[in-house]
Amino acid sequence: MNRFVVQLLACLLVSLSPAVWAQSAATPAPPPVPHVNALIGELEIDRIIEVHIDRLADWNLAIGGPAATRTGPASVHPAWQLVPYLDGRALTGVTPLAVDLGQGRLQFHLRITAQNRDTWTHLLSPLTFQRAVQFSVGLEQVDPFATDLTLTSRRALLTVINWRWLLAAVLIVATFSLAFCALAMHTTLLMERCKLLDGTLSHRFSLAKVQLALWFFVIFSAFLVIWLATGNLDSLNSSIVATLSISAGTALGDTFVKAAGPSTATAALQAGNKDTFLAPGWTARRFMRELVSDDEGCSIARFQMLAWTVALVIVFLADVFDDLQMPVFGPELLYLLGLSTGTYVAHRLPEVQRDRQRTDAASQAALQRVS
Repeated sequence: MNRFVVQLLACLLVSLSPAVWAQSAATPAPPPVPHVNALIGELEIDRIIEVHIDRLADWNLAIGGPAATRTGPASVHPAWQLVPYLDGRALTGVTPLAVDLGQGRLQFHLRITAQNRDTWTHLLSPLTFQRAVQFSVGLEQVDPFATDLTLTSRRALLTVINWRWLLAAVLIVATFSLAFCALAMHTTLLMERCKLLDGTLSHRFSLAKVQLALWFFVIFSAFLVIWLATGNLDSLNSSIVATLSISAGTALGDTFVKAAGPSTATAALQAGNKDTFLAPGWTARRFMRELVSDDEGCSIARFQMLAWTVALVIVFLADVFDDLQMPVFGPELLYLLGLSTGTYVAHRLPEVQRDRQRTDAASQAALQRVS
């Protein structure tokens, strides 16, 4: 009985062994694993880099089959479908400019496309000059190749902002800022003419003008920074335009309200004051006091408008620094900003009426003295 079982098992093994051998012979060997070992060039937007990869030709032949050995436009080269990987994120659409299978070299043009714009935004934020990244190459939606360019080796440094271009942008912004500050300190650029309780003419800081100037410089500087880091010229969005429009509308509405009151310019000329464009000396304490107060003292309308402006500027700068893109203010927030500025303009009407009353009182007193 035992001999029969042994013979039966031997027959089964002999009958199955050709199939097993055929199956094992038909199983393809795994393709060789390429390895990224060198990077030549600077990792920066709009730069061309060269990547050296071991066993790239063997991998290309194993993946593409016999067609991968052909050349010409009709060839099927998997190597031409490779894309760079930075910190595990694929730069979609950035395929090789040149492929040298014999030397294991690829060339890429690091450009921003519509498909990889969000990826670049995440890679470049938060704002800095250079950052160590893990660099590799691979097919999209597939694990990238093994690489020597890891975070610990710090052999791949991503340039977020080129310091030369940043220096040029800083000089431009600093030039405009210094010129603006000089005008604001020595002229009535941020001031408005008003009448004191005794009827004499004076100048005071205009909250509407200060708000408009603040938003202009914040948005202007953020636009330059985002352009330097990402090359994006379309960083402005509808909510930012609406925010700047609300500030401009506030200043315009304030001007119309003042125009409905007594003409301080005419009164200044009649008084013989030729230096109507020169601002009197002022201090930071006076600056803050006049921003939040009117002729009757501190105003809640002015204070809440200033508070919301400062809060939105802080949120704006934080988003630009962290995400390198303009924030999107929701409609509710824009309504709130518009409500605060509208309240401020509405509170300006009683101020104009009081100025008119003081002007009339001063005129009557002058007539009585003449008579």
